[in-house]
Amino acid sequence: MGAWQFFVSVRTPRFVAALAGVILAFPAAAAAPKSICQTGSVPEAGVSAPLLERASLAAEDAIERRLSGGGGPSEIALLAVADEPMSPISPAVRARYCAAAGELMRVDPGGNQLEARQFLVAAVNLARQAGDAAGEARAAYRLGLTLLGGDSAVGTNTRGTAQPIMAPADSNIPVPSEDDPCQAIEAPVIRGAAAILARAALGCSAARALEAGDADRAALARLRLARLMLSDITIAPFRAASLRGEAAIAVRQGLQAAQHIGSPLRRALLTGRLAEAMAAANPADDAIGSAIKSMHADARGDAATLAFAAGLEGQIALAKGDRQAAVIALERAVFLEGQRSQPLRLPGWLLLLAEARPDRRVALVLQAYRALEAIRPILPLNDPLTEESNFALQMRPVFEAAVAAQLAEAGSDQTRIASVQRIVETYREAELQSAFGANCVPARDPVDPAALRTGEVLLYPILLDDRVELLFVAGGRDGTASFSRLATGTPITRRAVVQLVDEMASSLIGGGDERWKDAAHALYDLLIKPIEGRLLPRGTLVIVPDGPLRALPFAALIDGNGKYLIERTQLSLAPALAYSQPGRDRSGRALKVVAVALQRDVDLPAGRFAKLEGTRDEALAAAGPGGTVIDDFRATDLRRALARGHVDVLHLATHAAFNGRSDRSFIVANGEAIPLADLRGLIGDGRARGDDLDLLVLSACETAVGDDLASMGLAGAAVQSGADSAIASLWSVNDTGAVALMKGFYDRYRAGDGKAAALRQAQLALISRAGDLSHPSIWAAFTLLGGWR
Repeated sequence: MGAWQFFVSVRTPRFVAALAGVILAFPAAAAAPKSICQTGSVPEAGVSAPLLERASLAAEDAIERRLSGGGGPSEIALLAVADEPMSPISPAVRARYCAAAGELMRVDPGGNQLEARQFLVAAVNLARQAGDAAGEARAAYRLGLTLLGGDSAVGTNTRGTAQPIMAPADSNIPVPSEDDPCQAIEAPVIRGAAAILARAALGCSAARALEAGDADRAALARLRLARLMLSDITIAPFRAASLRGEAAIAVRQGLQAAQHIGSPLRRALLTGRLAEAMAAANPADDAIGSAIKSMHADARGDAATLAFAAGLEGQIALAKGDRQAAVIALERAVFLEGQRSQPLRLPGWLLLLAEARPDRRVALVLQAYRALEAIRPILPLNDPLTEESNFALQMRPVFEAAVAAQLAEAGSDQTRIASVQRIVETYREAELQSAFGANCVPARDPVDPAALRTGEVLLYPILLDDRVELLFVAGGRDGTASFSRLATGTPITRRAVVQLVDEMASSLIGGGDERWKDAAHALYDLLIKPIEGRLLPRGTLVIVPDGPLRALPFAALIDGNGKYLIERTQLSLAPALAYSQPGRDRSGRALKVVAVALQRDVDLPAGRFAKLEGTRDEALAAAGPGGTVIDDFRATDLRRALARGHVDVLHLATHAAFNGRSDRSFIVANGEAIPLADLRGLIGDGRARGDDLDLLVLSACETAVGDDLASMGLAGAAVQSGADSAIASLWSVNDTGAVALMKGFYDRYRAGDGKAAALRQAQLALISRAGDLSHPSIWAAFTLLGGWR
């Protein structure tokens, strides 16, 4: 039976990006949180206080389950409160309800981040009216976490509308007052001010927590505030000194608050984490030594606390240049951590020990890598204390150190190069699984280099702190293909590469300047020129991109002769080899296409989705002769169409939101949203009949440039849906350009070309045209992920 091809054309207004969620409507005869949590002076809600308190309690129980690792379907319906005759409700009761509503919206798969922010802002203001400092502190802290989480959807936009990469912060919003940061969040949340408001919210939480005598909350808010400032250094390195100074102040305030925490082990944990932040801000600060002494006093024999204290001692000794003391302390940390049933910090202590023992660096780094692999299955997705990504906190440093250490030793040794490739591949897999959940992205059989054909080249660009390394393997060697490494890595910082990618993408997205050309030349020389002799017009270059390179329009890179990379060869990107296979030859078999389109306004709890222009034309082009077109489709239409028999291509011309999380990704149908999980179920039914899903196309999505996690949204949507391949757009493209490229792709694909070949020919056809469609801002937006044949 033939493979399914899966096409999705996605067009979603940018404002809806903040509203992505599995859509769940409230009962018609119930009051929704929006009506209860309005800011400002509003009439009392038509609900009774007891019902509101009951809903608050139910929501708080659901939040506790979610934060403790519980899953399951959305519980947003718990927030609905039956309408009753209007009765006075105190600000305190409303504040508790709005805080619960905001937090549930933040953590529930059916929630959305924009409403979470709005409800939490209301909770902060209502708690202040009620004189409830503790409630204000809790709501402000949750607001800070919500703001730090960013928009909940990735890869959504309206076709034909030029959009900036990132909305600038409103210049009229003042920097939070040090005297009372709560003042900065009295107004409703304004788009583009998230970073400023997050800082204000965390500062507000700490201040109000101290007033309420909640030392734990005050210390935690200061810790999160310090970590926010330290993370901003990577975004604004020119402010590094001032940001470190501000972080150090936040840590000192947090340490003062932590002294008043009642539980010794909890006090030790927060003291240690604050001292760790101080070590990053100012390792010479005397507060670190005092914090370590406090941890020893509170440890009471607890191995985790004693290991943490020893690790901090080693880190400080290392910063002072005392390697001998550092080794003694870090070896003690490794020993003590090893006594725990779940030694979650062991990889980090081994990594520091490797820094203190340069004579054993490679061996210790690889030991850290093996320790990470041992604990990775049990490592929580987020840090239980700060809710930061454990991939960023614990995994990424170990993976990058392991790759760098192996490369330093590898030379041209095939065994070590193969080891580097395995580590990099594990790194890519772990990143996807961390972002989207291991159950959503189960690994498949990876591409076997020995199965590559002549002209097919696999390329791993590896971005290290001080250089770029390239690993590659070329097919056509009678089944003996193996990875090779270029003689030396190109000296360039990771940040410089990120800047080049940002410059190229932002220039093409804006379409108003030619800045992208210099970046396109530089990136070609860096990433492609070393292997350009191996590229063939009918061959395929398969790239496994690293971090920011996922947002790079590789097709528009320019060689020394002024030719685009797509003019040299066919292209495909692979999120990781474990999620990619070359694909099957179609052998001239005709395509059976079902194309669905949405051509009306749709109102959902997540927002209003405006009528789309050009979707029927696109659907007709996709369906072709003998195909099926369904206008203004619903989920039942889709289910029936797929159940009728063999289908090769499913083309969805509609709004969609793919945010990198399957539980908050959906496509918009007529009056309803279809969660990605449900779509995956429909596809799974076909697979059970022997029809594998072959291709997913997101032809009007947008990948967030400059955000490593966000830029995985498209790849994650492809993998989660069960597709073997995907065609996606990195930014919004107008209707004329998108339809022209899709028509060209279908024409070539029906003629028997493989996916990479058909996309290349469609792009070359636009390049050869006169006028706007020949500009890379149109054709270079489209990229193929996964199987290329």
